[in-house]
Amino acid sequence: MILDFIFLTITYAGGYLVVIEVTLLASLSFLIHKHRGRILPLLISVVGSAVTVFLLKFIFDTARPIGSFYMENTPSFPSGHSALAIALYGFLFYVIWHHEKHPLKNKTLLLLALLVTLIGVSRIYLGVHYVPDVLVGYLIGLGWLCISVGVSKSKFLRLPDNGRL
Repeated sequence: MILDFIFLTITYAGGYLVVIEVTLLASLSFLIHKHRGRILPLLISVVGSAVTVFLLKFIFDTARPIGSFYMENTPSFPSGHSALAIALYGFLFYVIWHHEKHPLKNKTLLLLALLVTLIGVSRIYLGVHYVPDVLVGYLIGLGWLCISVGVSKSKFLRLPDNGRL
């Protein structure tokens, strides 16, 4: 029973509402701290993943597992939560990884990696996805994350970095 609550709480971190809120807060933080060049790549990663998942869900129209913890209204394949977890939290991981030393840097990176992993596990545990749904979701998010990292490294978007998040 407690495990149900824990995984239900974790799964919300990959849901559209939380992802939108965290994306907006990260974008605001980048704007305030004069890292405007990170906003577009973040949006490319998150929005690209969301649109890809949306299109693939309705192309494949795969039924969800029977007997899930709660009812979802969209097709099962691929997992949007998994794709968005890597797209968003993976981009934040990338930004922190390439940032100046901070006492909480390693702990934050570990937390983000754990969160991405547990979001995928939660989808399987709660019975709303099959393993391939989650794995392909991760691949979609990773693909868009790689594209966004490439965009963030492009000379076109290079802005001076003042060393702060």
